[in-house]
Amino acid sequence: MKRPISATGISIRKYGLRPVPKHGGFTLWELLMVVAIVAITVSMVQLAPGLSDETRELKRTGKELGKLFRLLSQEAVFESRNYAIMVQEDGFEVLEYTEGEWQPSPQSFFKKVRMAEGQRSELVIENQVIDISKKEEPEPHILILSSGEMTPFVWRIRDDLTQNGILLQGNLLGGVLMTGPEPLS
Repeated sequence: MKRPISATGISIRKYGLRPVPKHGGFTLWELLMVVAIVAITVSMVQLAPGLSDETRELKRTGKELGKLFRLLSQEAVFESRNYAIMVQEDGFEVLEYTEGEWQPSPQSFFKKVRMAEGQRSELVIENQVIDISKKEEPEPHILILSSGEMTPFVWRIRDDLTQNGILLQGNLLGGVLMTGPEPLS
């Protein structure tokens, strides 16, 4: 069958001058809009928990204390030194046993640490609540010995602003477990 040819020499189809293309995909604009919507949705989902997480500072404090205990335990064993933590109501200080007495550690990464505004501590050793008020002389509370042993303790840190708290529990072998944050009761 021959196709009809116009006066200009172009073949003409039965339904018009040009074939109608079948639409088999998406346009570039449609794809860009889908990508933009997905990107905005994902970013909103990722940011939402971070904005409403009022216990973030408390979690950070607990994680940093856990890391500090592991570091002090390793340092005590490898360097044959004895360390202690002096807990205070608004922070803590790392002490080192040198020349027959406990002194603040001269190492910069074991400096005195103040807790965030509104955070307070309570320390329990051998079922006794320890007096952690400020004192003139350094007083060791949690010993971290060169033998790898540590004073078993329960350290509660509460945040009065968010009404939440964490619990750090240390055992004789130097392990520290953090639980929380949980609402204060």
